[in-house]
Amino acid sequence: MRSIKYMVVCSIVIAGLLIAGCKKESYMSRDTSGLIAPPPPDTTAPPVVDNSIVFENADKTDGWQVANGDPVLVKTGQKEGAGYIQGTIPAGGDFMQFIKTVNPPVDTKLTLNNGELIFWFYIPDVSLVTTDGQIQFSSSGAPDNNRVGWGFDKILPTLKTGWNHLQLRFKDASLTGDGGPDFSAMNFIKIFFHQTNSTSAQNYGVDDFRVDVAPAPAPVVFDNADKTDGWQVANGDPVLVKVGQKEGAGYIQGTIPAEGDFMQFIKTITPPIDTKVTMETGKLSFWLYVPDASLVNTDGQIQFSSSGAPDDFRVGWSFGLVKPSLKNGWNHLELKFSESDGITGDGGPKLNAMNFIKIFFHQEKSNSPQNYGVDDFKVVEVQ
Repeated sequence: MRSIKYMVVCSIVIAGLLIAGCKKESYMSRDTSGLIAPPPPDTTAPPVVDNSIVFENADKTDGWQVANGDPVLVKTGQKEGAGYIQGTIPAGGDFMQFIKTVNPPVDTKLTLNNGELIFWFYIPDVSLVTTDGQIQFSSSGAPDNNRVGWGFDKILPTLKTGWNHLQLRFKDASLTGDGGPDFSAMNFIKIFFHQTNSTSAQNYGVDDFRVDVAPAPAPVVFDNADKTDGWQVANGDPVLVKVGQKEGAGYIQGTIPAEGDFMQFIKTITPPIDTKVTMETGKLSFWLYVPDASLVNTDGQIQFSSSGAPDDFRVGWSFGLVKPSLKNGWNHLELKFSESDGITGDGGPKLNAMNFIKIFFHQEKSNSPQNYGVDDFKVVEVQ
């Protein structure tokens, strides 16, 4: 009897173990119907619009001329379309040119001041190319009349072995004495240059000639006013203020003491800077902090020079020009060279070697100190 009870108990235990072993595992549901779908990609960014005008796509050899034989249409490795135009300088040779007359002429819808010529230029070995050459763009159907041109002496430093994307601003080119081209009827391109002799043939190429509005060049920063080094102010030493600046690490502060009436900021720029603008296209840009604009009078000037001093090779703007626009706090001054009223009689500054800035002015006397500041000096091209 006892053995029967024992067998029953064992049977119950075994059955329990079997049931536990057969217990269904709990898995996470694969039903994703209750999940929130990720947001769709942002398609609100404006598409890139190419407004350039094709001058010659270089997809056919028709009308093309090259030195040392006939042009070849290469159909692999091109930068656009069906191919590119190739010309070869043979072993021991030293000269190449690409010439194309375009018919009908192309209206670029551009001017000397706002346009640029864009194309791709393949160079097999840039170390072989010399500065003796030019890129010519004309409306006369020939290279020597109604033309803009860019010398290889200016272009070569920007070139590399392989494909080069050239963007040549019309305003940076030299013009023929007849006034340059009619940009509404451009019909001729010529690229000619020399290389040093090579023991192997050298294959050059051009592709995808276009014209477009030239983008604004980057400003030329000549002092960010982030250090007091080299700065002079009236009434003591300059202070670098590290809060409230318009750019960088700080700004230069000078103080007119109570009952004082004069302030100046002076900096000699070393090395001199090439502003990359002309008197017609450039402007001086900087920030001027004025604690109380009602105190500032018109007796003063902003001077920008290439002589290392204020009285030679200078362009200047009187505070009579500046005063009406001043307000309390930061003022962003943008002073066009062409609208200055203080060019020195020596012809003004050499804009490729500017090295001196001076800002001086008077104020009505105040019974409290007045803190002035300057920041972020740069030259910007007027568009």
